[in-house]
Amino acid sequence: MKVQAVNFRQYAPHFSANYSKENNVAILGSSKATKSETVLEAMDQAAWITKELVLSGKNVITGCGSKGVMGAAYYSAAEHSTKDENGRPEQNVVILKRPFWGDEDFTNCTIFGSEKTEAARIERFIETADSFIIFPGGPGTLQEATTIISNNYYDKENAKNIYLVGSGYFEGLDEQYWEMYAEDLINCPPNELYTIVDDVDEILEQINKEK
Repeated sequence: MKVQAVNFRQYAPHFSANYSKENNVAILGSSKATKSETVLEAMDQAAWITKELVLSGKNVITGCGSKGVMGAAYYSAAEHSTKDENGRPEQNVVILKRPFWGDEDFTNCTIFGSEKTEAARIERFIETADSFIIFPGGPGTLQEATTIISNNYYDKENAKNIYLVGSGYFEGLDEQYWEMYAEDLINCPPNELYTIVDDVDEILEQINKEK
């Protein structure tokens, strides 16, 4: 299926009210079908918080994957979203990567655009959302997490709200940042760059406070 990319900047005035950055929450994590208890728990958490975010009026942005954490967030957003005149879920927003992975669902979402590389797609996420909820995932998820954290460090005026879900899973990443801080390689404590949580209720409370 051929998907026409949408230039977000071109449509920014049209999207300004409903699709402003502060109203967009990106959910990232594993896009794999797996029996991992860590990922299965993350899928349940992603589905729940996506539902609550959408019902509170937020838009949820994912990479359009239909499996794993991405699929759980995608279908939860699609189910609970308001629909446009064509029946597409308006609050289930996706940013695609070309070439496609093969597990995308193009029919139940609003497409913001597509990028040729993962790095470019991460930049599009950063341009489009102010809050990020990052669940356990593979190398792509870690690339997304570290890039967005770096954005917070180097561009503090445009810092994002970053929530890493799973203290056990992200323990190693957190230790690495604290080691950098101890060695004076970064000049602020890591907990100023991101927040690690186990209970997604905390995230919902924080995001709703930012309204």
